[in-house]
Amino acid sequence: MITFCFLTAQGGCEPQLTTHAKGNMNLGSDKDFLLRVVSQCLLGYPRSLNAIGCVNRAAE
Repeated sequence: MITFCFLTAQGGCEPQLTTHAKGNMNLGSDKDFLLRVVSQCLLGYPRSLNAIGCVNRAAE
């Protein structure tokens, strides 16, 4: 989860962020939980939108 948050904050790491989101989902976190994590980080609108897109792609 920490790596997921760091990648979200760094920006420009969407492929890695998608992979970490999928990994978190494989470990038991669901899509809703990851979206709540993104909303709690308060990283700014563009990075949050990118992270939400990555979580959605990972959930497919």
